[in-house]
Amino acid sequence: MCTYQKGTIELINGNLTGEDAISTISEHSEVTYGQILASGPNSRGEFMFTNENLFRLGTSSVANWKNRNELWLHSGSVLFCIPNRSELSVSSQISSASFTGTGTFIVESTQNGGFKFIPLEAKGILTTPKGGRKEVVGGRMILVLGAPSYFGDAYDIDLLLLLKSSRLLNAYPKHLPTMRNILLSLYVQDIKLKGKYDALIGDATSDNNLQIWKFGEKNNNKL
Repeated sequence: MCTYQKGTIELINGNLTGEDAISTISEHSEVTYGQILASGPNSRGEFMFTNENLFRLGTSSVANWKNRNELWLHSGSVLFCIPNRSELSVSSQISSASFTGTGTFIVESTQNGGFKFIPLEAKGILTTPKGGRKEVVGGRMILVLGAPSYFGDAYDIDLLLLLKSSRLLNAYPKHLPTMRNILLSLYVQDIKLKGKYDALIGDATSDNNLQIWKFGEKNNNKL
């Protein structure tokens, strides 16, 4: 069920054709598995599932819940809030990975068809079809690339900056139920990494080309 909606979010039913296949979502709309969600510019939505797991669709994003434990992300970004231990498979245009555990994390598509897996706080394991296996750590972004999928490099990101800048986190009327865990993860990161960096973000235009930007007080340089 949709628990919050802003802007335009359309629901596309693959079993229908033409205009009948497209409807507009409003708050309290029911969403069934297999339907495609598409958000417009400056639009976003929040959805709650029967297992109390929460899902947020970012602006200009297209995603499809194939079933209770599998989501396909064509473009844009999504946030998962999983307070209860679950198994979740995420796939993009060409890549896929499976998460087992609890946590709050963002998945963002990249230009090369893979995606960034960005845990804010989590206890669990991320695996890929090629046999990759990583423990998920809050604040450590993992790239998922290729088909069959494998892990790219992992990068520490500034959780405080992410909390301030990400609309998936701060553009909703209610805090995430795991916000206390997120703040604890931020505190732990601050102790471990204080002074080592300001922020690391970017996109992957190809499997071998990751764009990383560093933001400091005196300069703004592309690394």
